[in-house]
Amino acid sequence: MTKQIELFLVLMITHGHDTKTEIKFLKTMTKTTKNVTLLKLGGAVITNKEIPNQLRSDVLQRLVAEVAQAKKEKEICLVLGNGVGSFAHVPAAHYRTMDGFINSESRMGMAITQDSAARINREVVKLCLEAALPAVTVAPSNSLVTNHRQMSSFFTDVFEEYLKSDLVPVTYGDVIADVSQGCTIWSTDTVFSFFARQFHERGWRVERIIHVTEAEGVWKNQEREIYTKITPAMRAEVKEAMVDTKGFDVTGGMWHKIEESLALTTLGIETTIISGLVPGNLYKTLLNQAETGTRIMAD
Repeated sequence: MTKQIELFLVLMITHGHDTKTEIKFLKTMTKTTKNVTLLKLGGAVITNKEIPNQLRSDVLQRLVAEVAQAKKEKEICLVLGNGVGSFAHVPAAHYRTMDGFINSESRMGMAITQDSAARINREVVKLCLEAALPAVTVAPSNSLVTNHRQMSSFFTDVFEEYLKSDLVPVTYGDVIADVSQGCTIWSTDTVFSFFARQFHERGWRVERIIHVTEAEGVWKNQEREIYTKITPAMRAEVKEAMVDTKGFDVTGGMWHKIEESLALTTLGIETTIISGLVPGNLYKTLLNQAETGTRIMAD
């Protein structure tokens, strides 16, 4: 229960108020304190990273079906995020979009990369709709502005309204307008981390974040033993393991996930990293029945 609701109840008891307006306000405040789960479908899982613009349609369709089945069996307030995989990474690298407007091709590069990211998001939304999930796109490029790649201004109201209406927002890594360099890129991991903090500050409780990857979790070594749990106290040990496993952590994205997740433990937000290549794994995780993967939590 938020402090606002506690204060409101005290005032009602003290003054004996019980009007329809007050009850309506209380219901509205209560509704915004749902537990929210943020679920990312990684780009390496839902696309073939070796072939530009190739979707792993069978894998994505199965994962969406597991989400839909879990939501039928359990009330889950869910935010989906998708990685852009082989769709946007190719033009982003070619035009160096992360670095902003660096030459005469940069503006077109920004537009092409942003379009590529949007196209895979629409594929995800399409499959969600076919699975009877009321999915709606939330494009970071329409919600955020950065300055030197750091947050400058943002608008989260539409995100919250979607959640209040029991819709399933689907966001993604995107090309963001940047006031100092023209544009930059925020990964889905960064977008999730930012919105998780915003939800927390605005009275929502982020129950957990789930990352669906190719790996079974975070590898300890070349033998691919898995960390079942990672805490802030283990940061140095895990970072060293990332150096050792660089050969098969080909995207370099796992350490970024871990760093973002460790930072969120200060807000009481737990992260789980699982494999999306094992049928039923995501479904079990959403229902708290899974015994695999890596959990990142406070000490």
